[in-house]
Amino acid sequence: MVKKLIIIVFVFFGIAASAQISKNEVEVDVNVFPREDVVLSMNSQVLLAGELLQYKANTLNTSKRPNLLSKVVYVSLRNQNDSVVFHHKLKVEQGTANGDFFLPSNLRTGIYKLIAYTNFSRNNPQDAFAQKDIYVINTFEKMDRAPQARDSIKITASSKNDFPKVEENAEGLTININKNTYGFREKITLQVEADANISKGNYTLSVRKINPVEIFGRVSKWEEDKASEIFYVPELRGELISGVVRAKLDSSPAPNKEVVLTIPGVDYVAKIAKTNSEGRFFFSVTEAYNAEKSIVQLYGDEEVRNNYKVVLDSKELKLRPNEPYFLKLDAELKQWLQERSVQLQVENAYFDVKKDSILKNKINPAFFDDLGTVFTLDDYTRFPTVRETFVEIVTLAAIRGKDGESRFVVNNAYDPNGIAKFNTADPLVLMDGMFIQDNTELINYNARDIQRIRVVNEPYRYGSRIFSGIIAVETKKGDFVPKLSPEYVEEISLQPMIRDKKYYRPDYGQNPSLKRIPDYRVQLLWEPNIMLTNGNYETSFYTSDVSDVFEIWIEGFSEEGTYISTKKYFEVIE
Repeated sequence: MVKKLIIIVFVFFGIAASAQISKNEVEVDVNVFPREDVVLSMNSQVLLAGELLQYKANTLNTSKRPNLLSKVVYVSLRNQNDSVVFHHKLKVEQGTANGDFFLPSNLRTGIYKLIAYTNFSRNNPQDAFAQKDIYVINTFEKMDRAPQARDSIKITASSKNDFPKVEENAEGLTININKNTYGFREKITLQVEADANISKGNYTLSVRKINPVEIFGRVSKWEEDKASEIFYVPELRGELISGVVRAKLDSSPAPNKEVVLTIPGVDYVAKIAKTNSEGRFFFSVTEAYNAEKSIVQLYGDEEVRNNYKVVLDSKELKLRPNEPYFLKLDAELKQWLQERSVQLQVENAYFDVKKDSILKNKINPAFFDDLGTVFTLDDYTRFPTVRETFVEIVTLAAIRGKDGESRFVVNNAYDPNGIAKFNTADPLVLMDGMFIQDNTELINYNARDIQRIRVVNEPYRYGSRIFSGIIAVETKKGDFVPKLSPEYVEEISLQPMIRDKKYYRPDYGQNPSLKRIPDYRVQLLWEPNIMLTNGNYETSFYTSDVSDVFEIWIEGFSEEGTYISTKKYFEVIE
């Protein structure tokens, strides 16, 4: 079965390596591909505007074990009109990904859906995406009155006596804390013990104050807007960006055409792909990047650029919500909402002191690494034009011809007469990672704004083409953009992956200065990926200045696919 699956994957990519194709073009049985499901966890179902929604997505196979097929998962929050509040793209590692979103003060009170899917899970006949209901309460805006005829979800107050007293225990997993009652800003030591059969797995640990509410009613599931006739390819190595090159005259697909993608930045990403017999192309972006705008170019001579166009595939998931529900709030919630609103405003006022640490992306080396010779122009006498700079400084390359006929050449020391096989080819010319097709864009550029020029003066193969060498120019600001053209040079929005975070966790024992800062946290701990090494896990955290009953919740899947959920409660008193 494994061998058969591998063969099918290779056959499929030989047919059309793109993020999505028509099912009619798939010559293999798509049912043989392993099903992939996405499962969502979140820190709370009821949140106030000004709070942080924290979530985790698991990609699982039919046995509820981690599915290592997809490397990207998409998570969005949508209102009942399917308008997107946020859309996140996350890197999947070992079948999991996690992120968060700060609910803004202008987000209206109402019922929202947290949606998660992979490109591949969209092929599922049912449950193509995971969905969770979230109830948002905005204490800064007046609520609309509920129409009598509309279905409603009601949130009422529950007294402290109604809070859970019976712990939820998964067989083989135990949560231990040093006592059951704590004071303000007191340290809690938490230990988790697990049997061998469930110790290997991935779990989420959340410690949060219980919301004193009860929810009556249930929102029905959403469906995709229409049945899809497209087969969505798993993003096996990274994000897939795909499309098709078509003739402008009759929109017929164009085979054997080259397309270039550049994601700008200090550590830019530059890729080149060639269309297949169906005119399709794809880029597999495994590198991390920060830029939100990218450039896609049709690469070739003037005839190619004038007669063809690039059409990108869309990954948008449109849903068909049911009739909207109205959120009704019990009048008895007023005191709790007022108290919590004040606490949130104080917490957010100290955001700079309590902000989370965003981890840096790994630096992407240029695809040509350290090849060639670098000319840092500040080390030489500056010349006003690029043409003079190449004559006087960049001796390994030159500009031949004038005006629109100008072209770049590299001087290969091993072939001074230019008779070798590939020395007659054009070099690859880059500016801040952008492929230059109109040489006048570089030749007419202000030479004083160029930081350095790297020259690789020997043949170099990149993608499907062999170049006589590389001329890579870096500007001082790193913000060069080629002239945009609707036909062959297009700027596209390309949302970067959500970066990993280290969440703020005060340590009152090590940092006494924190005692002067108010602490109204209700989320005391959020650890989306805990590993029970040798069956044990231990951590510590501090309570805040909020009293009430708190819940410790561990949720996840064991290595064997068993769903695990364990809850324990403690109380904080003033």
